Amino acid sequence: MKLLSIISFALVASVALGVSVQIPTNRSLQDDFDEFVALLPTEEIINVALRYVLVDKEVQAAVQYITGPEFSTIWDQVFALKEIRDILDYLEEAGVHVYDALNDLANLIGVKPIKPSTVEARSSVSIRGLNGMIEEVLSLLPKEELLALFEQKLTNSADFKAFFDKLRSTDIQKLVELFNSSAELQSLFRKLREYGVDVDEFLELVKGFFDWGY
Repeated sequence: MKLLSIISFALVASVALGVSVQIPTNRSLQDDFDEFVALLPTEEIINVALRYVLVDKEVQAAVQYITGPEFSTIWDQVFALKEIRDILDYLEEAGVHVYDALNDLANLIGVKPIKPSTVEARSSVSIRGLNGMIEEVLSLLPKEELLALFEQKLTNSADFKAFFDKLRSTDIQKLVELFNSSAELQSLFRKLREYGVDVDEFLELVKGFFDWGY
């Protein structure tokens, strides 16, 4: 499914294809991510999301679920995993303030903030539910440019390639075990399927993208 290919590409941490360009040695992983963000039509994406949140009952129900107790439990379970925290700590140490971003989201939806391990210290456009919102947002993405930048970064940015290799080496079996043991996480997947989101194909695409075998 073309839609899910794009979702995986967008969620997994960036996507792209590439040209050979010399990257200055003083650049960081945050600079790499900033280049991806610069390609995104952020204002248009926010406008689409707000329009759906305001007028679409299915999206409103999804928002209500995300701000409810079941999703809060899933949040705690996911971010208690050592494998997830390792990736977050890796990003933080590389200068990407991922904890700040996640905690901004946590404050927004009313879930527990995540403490870094290293610190422990109205519209005429048709409205078509959660999948409709996802399709509209994805249609705004400059897919070819993102793919190009992704492949360029794998070739020319040692920091970005090291991060991608870090993701590929993650013990995905721990995530599988969490899914199999978490009633709340399985409930979330059921709800997404009810909204028409093909989460199974999405997971297969993510698995293939990172060459995860399980």
